[in-house]
Amino acid sequence: MDIRINKESSVPIRQQIAAQIEYQIGIGKILPGDALPSVRALARKLGIHHNTVSQAYQDVTAVQLLSRKHGSRLVVRVPDERAPALHPDLDDLINQAIRAARRHGHTIDQLSQRVRERLADEPPDHILVLSMDPGMRRLLQAEVGEAVKFPVRYCSPDELEVNPDLLLGALVVAAPGVLPSVTPFLSKDRQPVVIHYTSAERHLETVRQLTHPSVIAVVSVSAAFLMISCGLLGGIIGDRHTLLQCLLTDDKSDRIPAADIVFCDAISYPRVLTNKSARNVHVYRMVSAECLSQISATLPNQ
Repeated sequence: MDIRINKESSVPIRQQIAAQIEYQIGIGKILPGDALPSVRALARKLGIHHNTVSQAYQDVTAVQLLSRKHGSRLVVRVPDERAPALHPDLDDLINQAIRAARRHGHTIDQLSQRVRERLADEPPDHILVLSMDPGMRRLLQAEVGEAVKFPVRYCSPDELEVNPDLLLGALVVAAPGVLPSVTPFLSKDRQPVVIHYTSAERHLETVRQLTHPSVIAVVSVSAAFLMISCGLLGGIIGDRHTLLQCLLTDDKSDRIPAADIVFCDAISYPRVLTNKSARNVHVYRMVSAECLSQISATLPNQ
């Protein structure tokens, strides 16, 4: 930075210094991110009191041309640089990273690629449940989230194919049969967990032990749950018992059928209990205890 002053001028030295700094910034001689000499170093060079230099620096800072970085050093502000936030939010931090990358000659594409790589190396901060069936996604989210006390999100394989960024920071927990369609998008360094179902033998045995023809109902928010459950029960029920199925939606008017035995999922269970016609209710939890332990062991600080 080339500053020349005239001590005999009627223009205050403070103003001469400030004006030359502003001018050199304006013509591009001093570039955004460049550090100014320390107050004492410039004062010694010009042979003046350091307070005069300090006041000149304050004048240039007041017009938003300088900012403090690295302790007490003043640097030329980047044109789109915001005033430092007392408590920077995530957008502030991202903006700082973008400006710093540009100052050092990196492109936005390079920054984006490196951020993706670094995020992939970080421990997961949430679980991502994958399933073809919308109701099953909700059901698995509820069961896993309740068991491991960790943020759980969900999406379909199609959504993941359209937006692979959904995998960032995620531990993938997939329903059986889903992985082949999403494997190309998964990181090799973070293995997904495939859901293992809980044995339904105890529930099936309840039906086998029925001594009289009965009405058996299966209630769920998931069409896939109903299909599997009714398929298992069908071979036991035969033509001796009556099998009903009920797919619950968010519509509170959904009617739960009257039955001697009701099998339901974890989400449907509270609504089934409020139904006075449901006398013998059995809740089936999809995810096995062993699978939940495997998920928990994969997560940080679990």
